[in-house]
Amino acid sequence: MPILSIQSEVVYGHVGHQASRFILERMGHPVWAAPTVVFSNHLGHKTVTGRVLPAGEVRELIDGLRQLGVLGKANAILTGYLGAPETAALVAEIVAEIKAANPNALFICDPVIGDQGAMYVKPALAEALAKILVPIADILSPNVYELGHLTGGEVKSRAQAVEALHALAARSSARVVIGTGIPDPDHPDELAVLALTRAHGHDAAPIAMATTRRHPIFASGTGDAFTALFTARYLRDRNLQASLDCAVAAMAVIVGETAATGSDELKIIETQDRWVAALGR
Repeated sequence: MPILSIQSEVVYGHVGHQASRFILERMGHPVWAAPTVVFSNHLGHKTVTGRVLPAGEVRELIDGLRQLGVLGKANAILTGYLGAPETAALVAEIVAEIKAANPNALFICDPVIGDQGAMYVKPALAEALAKILVPIADILSPNVYELGHLTGGEVKSRAQAVEALHALAARSSARVVIGTGIPDPDHPDELAVLALTRAHGHDAAPIAMATTRRHPIFASGTGDAFTALFTARYLRDRNLQASLDCAVAAMAVIVGETAATGSDELKIIETQDRWVAALGR
């Protein structure tokens, strides 16, 4: 089941494609990876080299797939860190083209805007994500900060997250809206992943939830990894609760090992046998 992935590329570490591509391919999904930035490492490190790719250069790469006659064969489009606001408009074009060729293709949008209470993309990119991609996504997977940003408020509890999920669903045609890393004062040692689903644009169904132990880690890329884990499982049978449970269990394996070793990069490769088992291949 080929997946067109449009997100960041780094030489060192496990964010963007270096977090998601291995997960998806390990689970049997070929990935066509189009980079939006090429950096030496993610921006959380003290130094970084590389550059954001202009939307025109990303377009050239996609044009190459079109010339090969394979673009319309993608079964999913996955986006993460886009780098430039113009790339959001390009993604919308590509999604429309692929869906015209394959109406069953899914657009999975991780609206990468910020984390840990702060925005780390330029405001123009955050606005492009909100106005161009959020409305057309089939699946949205913002983290707790992004969920609050996209709905105009902070999310500090599960109850607030539920309200925000409904608010975000009202602005999108998404069949599934997921909020990750949700804290709650009544459960200080846990983080929750909450998901709202609806069928064909109708009223939302009850909220699905999975919880995991909170670990003190300093590694980036958890959102990229979770979205890949969820996508890999969801594409199998589109069972939301099973996909949520399995992705959270698999993510707990990765995060737990990362915390236990004190690593500043996710232990995706080292734990692959265990998270594959959690996903239930």
